[in-house]
Amino acid sequence: MTVGKAVVEPLIIGGSRPNNPIDAAQKLLERVGLPATLINRYPHELSGGQARRVCLARALALSPRLLVADEPTAGLDVSVQGEVLNLMSDLRKSLGLSVLIISHNLAMLRHVSDRIAILYLGRLVETGNARQVLNSPLHPYTRGLIASEPQPDPRRRRADLAIRGEIPSILNRPTGCVFHTRCSFTQEKCKREVPELRTIFDDRQVRCHFAEDFNKKQGDENAMVH
Repeated sequence: MTVGKAVVEPLIIGGSRPNNPIDAAQKLLERVGLPATLINRYPHELSGGQARRVCLARALALSPRLLVADEPTAGLDVSVQGEVLNLMSDLRKSLGLSVLIISHNLAMLRHVSDRIAILYLGRLVETGNARQVLNSPLHPYTRGLIASEPQPDPRRRRADLAIRGEIPSILNRPTGCVFHTRCSFTQEKCKREVPELRTIFDDRQVRCHFAEDFNKKQGDENAMVH
């Protein structure tokens, strides 16, 4: 399909076929910062950044209230990633959109997120204000993810694996806490009982039997470092 046909297809499927498809496509492309001259191009003729913007134009065709973006910057150069994220931020403000981003890129999430939810084997293990969660994680899995982030400083190379062991099959989840097979703080209770998602303080929620103890130990470790 050409770019023009792709971006107006949601309108046609949704039953609101535009009287002038070309005009509708041009307006959608302009909204995401693309020239109307791309209407007759095919996907293989686009750059990575252009293709991502076309996807945004197509997603905005039906004026959604919620935009779900699965790894929106994957495979793009860093400079292009920034352009796409800035565009999404501008669209969110100008159109009143809510944006749900699914990603493994914690550096990117730090830059764009208001709130964050951490999942392991399809289970929510921690959620709250993005800055608080990423700066002061309460769940061992969240802490392991953050410790696994690549560091561009050779003096900060990881001395050990942040998370040990293999990921279990999602079709055969471990009993009790789904993370207990890889957690350094596992106790017998973790193997038997599924922890509830509890509010620890403010709007921070965590699914861990010993989140308070873990948080205290982490604070003691930080104090020793300083």
